[in-house]
Amino acid sequence: MKGDSLHNCEIHLKDITKIEGHATLDVTVRNKEVKSVKFAVTENRRFFENLITGQNYKDIPGIVGRICGFCSIAHMLASVHTIEDAFNVEPSTQTLLLRELLAHAGTLKSHALHLYFLALPDYLGKESALDFNKKEHEYIHQALRLKRTGTDMLKAIGRRGLHSLPLRPGGFSALPPEQELSDLRKILLNARKDAEETVELFANLNSKFEFSHDTNYIALTGKGYCIACGNVTASNGVTFTNKEYSKYLKETDVPHSTAKQAKFFGKDFMVGSLARMNINHKELSKPVKSKMHALGIKFPQHNPFSNNLAQALEIMQSLESAIEIIDNLKIRKEALPKIKPSSATGYGLTEAPRGTLYHEYTFNSSGAATSSNIIVPTSQNQIRIEKDVAEYLPSLLQLPQKQIELELEKLIRAYHPCISCATHFLKVNWN
Repeated sequence: MKGDSLHNCEIHLKDITKIEGHATLDVTVRNKEVKSVKFAVTENRRFFENLITGQNYKDIPGIVGRICGFCSIAHMLASVHTIEDAFNVEPSTQTLLLRELLAHAGTLKSHALHLYFLALPDYLGKESALDFNKKEHEYIHQALRLKRTGTDMLKAIGRRGLHSLPLRPGGFSALPPEQELSDLRKILLNARKDAEETVELFANLNSKFEFSHDTNYIALTGKGYCIACGNVTASNGVTFTNKEYSKYLKETDVPHSTAKQAKFFGKDFMVGSLARMNINHKELSKPVKSKMHALGIKFPQHNPFSNNLAQALEIMQSLESAIEIIDNLKIRKEALPKIKPSSATGYGLTEAPRGTLYHEYTFNSSGAATSSNIIVPTSQNQIRIEKDVAEYLPSLLQLPQKQIELELEKLIRAYHPCISCATHFLKVNWN
């Protein structure tokens, strides 16, 4: 610790655990006032856009699907949307419904793992899920059952549990048999109990961390609680299409981080489950609304820790959306459309588990990408994370050093940032 007390100090939090990737946090406090906060992604740049440059459009979805294991489906969906936009391809209604199923499958898997293995230990006062007692072991079983349900969805639609093989610009190279969809529906129905208990669990825990912030929330809005369709809407009323995103979102490099930071109209904002729930809660299915009413859950909410509750509700919503899609889906054979490449730029977006995801590619006449841009959710949330730390920390300064560190970890974890994979969280050096 550098200074005479925690009221005058510099805090260096190194190696953040229980998030996907490596990050640090540096805070300067003077006279109980937070002077600076720097949330830094410390991994080497991976240059995803450079990997795409020169690649044929047919190969790009498979390449970007490797950016992240959790968000593989989201990147592939954004990619095919971008390619279709560039070459004026209109996917069928059946294709869009199957893609929505894939999106809900990815959301279900990601949320289940985050809530039970990364977030829940914070609420129970445990270092990790490995410290759960015998009674709490059921939480692990619930998490794995829900994850397996998401995997079963991916296998039925995408033919395997990761990196969907049949997903193509314009459609699917292979379609799920009707019997597999019927079997999948039964699996989804069986998962309802675990989903409802997940909502109940995090609803009861939601008041554990009291904090509120003021920011814009941004998410896709479409028909129903759609996470792979629609336009972008902000809580301040601004709406824009995929082609217009660069008018509103600007990314900049910052010297303390290897990840860019994004601003909306030059200001911070939040994406992710809480943003989606704040903007789209009226579009939730009847079972989810009934559960919320029974538990007294209302939105909008402005506590970033409520992102965990929003994820729990989205687990239930993903199941209900998937059941509804299957009930209204009659699989018919559809040939992939013939795509004629041209010199053009395409824009695509979808909701990844952690927030809105943007892709943009420019192609030459042979269909090879000449440039690209990808804006991921974590870069959009970074500035808001820094501001939340600055606003939350003063209420913690009376706590012991280690407890302050832990509380800051919990706040950052609630955002569920995705950098890559890591095993240790915030280790703090007080200089």
